[in-house]
Amino acid sequence: MECRVIQEMLPACQEGKLEEKESRSVAEHLTVCHDCRKMVLELKDAWDILERWEDCDPPQKIRMGVLSYLADQRKKLWLKLMIPVAAALLIVVGMTIRFSGLQREQQALLPFSGAPMQFSADHLPFDEDEIIANLHVLQDEDFYDAMDELVKIDYLPLIDETDQKGEYRRKSSLEVAQA
Repeated sequence: MECRVIQEMLPACQEGKLEEKESRSVAEHLTVCHDCRKMVLELKDAWDILERWEDCDPPQKIRMGVLSYLADQRKKLWLKLMIPVAAALLIVVGMTIRFSGLQREQQALLPFSGAPMQFSADHLPFDEDEIIANLHVLQDEDFYDAMDELVKIDYLPLIDETDQKGEYRRKSSLEVAQA
């Protein structure tokens, strides 16, 4: 095996976490490779030093400095989280208010089903300027002729009739009168 692979396996070998086959191949490699044996000795020395290590309390000044830094970081994190949440809530509330206002406007424009529609002169459902702009239509004779035809068609009954091919068809009496 290559030294790089063996060196990656050394910590697991020292802890006894390797399978027997891998452990044997590491041991065989250590018998021939001086660099890997040196690394094993360095790892053992490091573990020995860590086992002898005694915990001690840090000086009060350092401890307070670390704790205040962590408190500042929590406040910054709180702000980083709360600003987008507050913005989203503000957007939702604003949209809710706007759309509820639109619904009220639409409901105000819709007539009640049971109540007759009554409009005051100040609140007509149409624009006076639009009516005045369209007055020229009332001066056109074709407009009145078209209206007369529509009135006639509206009052004409339908007549059942068969056409030349013998197919049944409903015609208005106006169609029959014109034919």
